Amino acid sequence: MAKRLIGANPHAEITIDQVAKAAKVSPATVSRVLNGTAKVSAEKEKAVRKAVAKYNFTPNATARRLAGGRSGLIALLMEESSEEFFLNPFWGQVVQGFSTAITDAGLHPMLLIRPKTGTEDSLFSTLQAGQLDGIAIFSWHRPLKSFEKMLDPKIAVVFGGDLGGSKKYPYVDVDNVKGGYLATKHLLDAGCKNIVTITGDLKLQSGRDRLEGYEKAITSAGLKINDQLIIHGDYTQSKAEELTHQLLKKKIKFDGVFAGNDLSALGAMNVLFQNGISVPSKVKVVGFDDSPIASRNHPSITTIRQPIRELGAQVAHSLLAILDGEEVEDKVLDVKLIKRQSSGAK
Repeated sequence: MAKRLIGANPHAEITIDQVAKAAKVSPATVSRVLNGTAKVSAEKEKAVRKAVAKYNFTPNATARRLAGGRSGLIALLMEESSEEFFLNPFWGQVVQGFSTAITDAGLHPMLLIRPKTGTEDSLFSTLQAGQLDGIAIFSWHRPLKSFEKMLDPKIAVVFGGDLGGSKKYPYVDVDNVKGGYLATKHLLDAGCKNIVTITGDLKLQSGRDRLEGYEKAITSAGLKINDQLIIHGDYTQSKAEELTHQLLKKKIKFDGVFAGNDLSALGAMNVLFQNGISVPSKVKVVGFDDSPIASRNHPSITTIRQPIRELGAQVAHSLLAILDGEEVEDKVLDVKLIKRQSSGAK
């Protein structure tokens, strides 16, 4: 229980329940105000702040969350190749946001990376033996039923991204459909008529959503979907390079590329330059993420900015809220088009 020693009597204790009673709200509402995990009405927040000030109350978050024999271990789990994790700056920013939020709460973040070829039995044995309090799951490439059936119900779970519509666990995601739409519409507005999309991994909901946004923009412009222009990538630079080589070899005409992420955009641009095709005068390119490579590359890459660190931090905050006994809802973060040189912006 959260508490603070007060006043002249060092044995007197104020609990979160007493603060809640004084403010005439629930303990969960007090927790929301203090942790900033969810919005409450201005009236309730004012009452809570007044009660907190009256009693000089500071919640001992670490003690509260470690009560009841908890380990304090919170894992960020992902199923990715070494190339994807270590070469894609997206993951570094996610880990930074997540680990900072968990550490600030007085708990201990862990990073678990498993290859896509790993067995589920070995994974669940590891998770159960680890005595984890919570798990954030990113980039899961297979059906979610295993998690819903096999994970200990006492473990708090939040997905980083809508991983396929779990009915049991909440997620924090970005608006990937909107991002795909904005990227493709920007290319259309720039005069592109034949736009290739190098998709992300379509086993992931993010890949499918970005493709949906692309198709929505194409049809909204009165154009037909051309299956030849939809090539299936996996978010890696090497795959994008391979696919772009194949496009050129088949002599498929295109004047725009919407890539599933910035690494894929970079891969496509590298191959275009190697073949004497200039960007953006001959082919305009848009990526997704707004990772550091987008702004540092020459030409700089037009991209869809998603709040990457915030994504990691929000997943952590949702896990902490669950550990505090709160109800947590799905969250979707907004995205924004950032215009740079690869699409002709000055």
